[in-house]
Amino acid sequence: MRFIDCISLWFSSLILSYIISGFLYSTMARLPLTARKRKRNLVLTNMMAAFMFMCYYVWILLLLSYKRKCWKIERRIRVRELRSKRLYQLIRESDVPCISELRMDRRTFDVLCEMLRDVAGLKGTRNMPLEEIVAAFLYTLSHHLKNRTIAGYFFRSGETISRHFNTCLLAVLKLHHHLLKKPEPIPEGCTDYRWKHFKNCLGALDGTLRCPWG
Repeated sequence: MRFIDCISLWFSSLILSYIISGFLYSTMARLPLTARKRKRNLVLTNMMAAFMFMCYYVWILLLLSYKRKCWKIERRIRVRELRSKRLYQLIRESDVPCISELRMDRRTFDVLCEMLRDVAGLKGTRNMPLEEIVAAFLYTLSHHLKNRTIAGYFFRSGETISRHFNTCLLAVLKLHHHLLKKPEPIPEGCTDYRWKHFKNCLGALDGTLRCPWG
């Protein structure tokens, strides 16, 4: 509960106690003096007890709200540390986990991040750096896993992983002129014994020769 809600609850209870005390005072006008005095003391005691109870209740609510806020901050810090540790293990610790999980070594990963940043214009966000975006993208392509699995692996939400995956995919598609080599047909004067018999062919693609005329 927010602080303003606690204050409004406290004021509403105080106003209610004043209304009840006014009603009791109006009924005490017809009583004898001793009974009226006894009744007044009882009303004051009840009002004081209600006031102390409300103060204690508001204090408990504020304490629980503070504890909840501290727990959220601690959880956010712990998750951030786990993210940093996971990213360090993937792209900074050694080439072995980087090749095993992302299918490229650390140097190639750094070159790809630079190309995506400088050529394709991909940028990191306030909560997710560029390296983590590219690592999540490559990890998804390398292992062909579901979005929910990737979100749990990188300690992110499914919406965050899906949004940054699409952003990184569009950035990678902008690099097709730099990453994809345009096939060139084998020239007429080729002297390579492996290819001189396949003139004007584009080479082997999945074990199949592609000829411009067929």
